[in-house]
Amino acid sequence: MSAWKFFIITFGCKVNQYESQSQREAWQKLGGVECDAPGQADVLCVNSCAITARGERDARNAVFRLRREAPAARLILTGCAAQLFANFRPRPGAIWAEPDLLVPQEAKSSLLRGPWSGKSLPALPPETAFPPFQIRAFRRARPVLKVQDGCAHRCTYCIVPLTRGKPRSRAPQEILEEARRLLRAGYAELMLSGVNLRQYGRDVPGYGDFWSLLHFLDENLAPEFEGRARLRISSLEPSQLAGRGLTTLTDCRLLCPHLHISLQHASPAVLKRMGRGHYTAAMLEEAVAALATRWPRMGLGADILVGFPGETDKDLRLLLELIERLPLSYAHVFPYSRRPGTAADSFTGHLPQAVKLGRAALAREAVARRHQRFLLDQLDLPHMLVAPDTLKRLPSETKRAAAENATVHGSGAWRKGVNEFYAPCLFRFPAADGASQADRPTGLLPARPVRVTEKGLLVELKTTEA
Repeated sequence: MSAWKFFIITFGCKVNQYESQSQREAWQKLGGVECDAPGQADVLCVNSCAITARGERDARNAVFRLRREAPAARLILTGCAAQLFANFRPRPGAIWAEPDLLVPQEAKSSLLRGPWSGKSLPALPPETAFPPFQIRAFRRARPVLKVQDGCAHRCTYCIVPLTRGKPRSRAPQEILEEARRLLRAGYAELMLSGVNLRQYGRDVPGYGDFWSLLHFLDENLAPEFEGRARLRISSLEPSQLAGRGLTTLTDCRLLCPHLHISLQHASPAVLKRMGRGHYTAAMLEEAVAALATRWPRMGLGADILVGFPGETDKDLRLLLELIERLPLSYAHVFPYSRRPGTAADSFTGHLPQAVKLGRAALAREAVARRHQRFLLDQLDLPHMLVAPDTLKRLPSETKRAAAENATVHGSGAWRKGVNEFYAPCLFRFPAADGASQADRPTGLLPARPVRVTEKGLLVELKTTEA
């Protein structure tokens, strides 16, 4: 195939980011050249998300915008919003654009064979095993490593089981090989990610569960990479944080002392209506207390969903009180979004949009207070290890903070990254003699915190580990 240009835009979760990278590498092997702007492309691909109504709307808007910017290009829509797009009907008279090819999430891996031609995919066998995505690089400095796909739990608000299908687990040895390949390529931090890590191994009992996988990876990677690289977990549920789960977390030598929890709410009544009655907020509090003996300082993030049908003022108060008690370092707060095809869409007690937005604002304010305490607490650390990333633009407030602090003066390029606790960090990376300031730093960088800014911690890199 002769050279052709493509442009991929990705919405949504880390799993989508991973799949876009796999598709990017596959298309490059087929002669494709990635371009910087849609108008330069022969093929456009939107990798969509449908976890919220806004995500689905973003996909439709992207199709319209890309069609306008590159009317002659072949336009493909894939991902979780693709099959929903097929059933969407615009308002009469609305300006509208359609893709040339709709590829539902369940068939996304077919794009690894190329962008295809025509209006439909060729007949392909149904995909029953883990989809054949793999990567050798990543556009960001901290790669996502996909280990699981699909979900069978069917939370009453969630459309993911309808778009991602049944749980499918990746073979441990294949995961290990990809992890080792990425770490040897110079990446210092990998994010183990899946749609529902709690269901890892249920489709192939011989794989064990997620804790078996984590132990296997740590046991095989730590002898070579301990002190030079680390692993991070994308998302867990409170029900996983007991017994063997806690032991595995604290025994792993490569694992960051940071957890992101799919919490959603604190009220038992709301959790039950959500279809998440298999855990309680108390489970998370007990786990955090237990982890404190081995992780005296940790990062703790959460997903929180407010304004669910039937949520009362008392339910909201339970949530806000939990936020104040937990040592949260951040949280993603979402107002409930109706999703046709889910059980909750037919529930009674739907709240007005203004009420949902107001409650989300209250939760975000409570989280912001906890986040500020977390960052201030980080200033007591004598040192930390920062996994670097790129930085397009330095916030103005941080420029002022840097100017006020002689400790961060000097030549070099500004970079961002995260420390082991997932605190956002900004630092100046000195350029080596004869090297461009744009050179990307690699490895885990020893640093010390200087001050808190509106975007996280301003840190100073250390020349030697102190």
